[in-house]
Amino acid sequence: MNGKRVSRRTRERQTSRILMIAFALVLFIGVFAQIAMMAKLSSQNKQVVETRKEIKALSASADNLNLGLNQYHNLERIAARAQQLGMEQPDETQLRVVNLPTIIDSTSTQSADSSGTEEMID
Repeated sequence: MNGKRVSRRTRERQTSRILMIAFALVLFIGVFAQIAMMAKLSSQNKQVVETRKEIKALSASADNLNLGLNQYHNLERIAARAQQLGMEQPDETQLRVVNLPTIIDSTSTQSADSSGTEEMID
């Protein structure tokens, strides 16, 4: 009977050791997986921060470009610059000639009064 107790205790000890080793392995694997996930999240967080900075810089650049574009679309400024260059408004006796590159053989003319009449010249 004493032999059965010894073998039973040794089996229990072996089983206990195996379970402890398995628990330790699971614990270490879990710790390493957690560290790897945290490193990945940290890397992704850095990318998000960099992307947000880039978006902010590009947005500011787009705003500056739109402001510059709006300054050049100012009609009063365009009219003043045209007068500086010697341009003047056409009167009703002048003709506008439009030569379209796709229609080589014909030219379209319109009077300067913009009445919508158009004449095709061949």
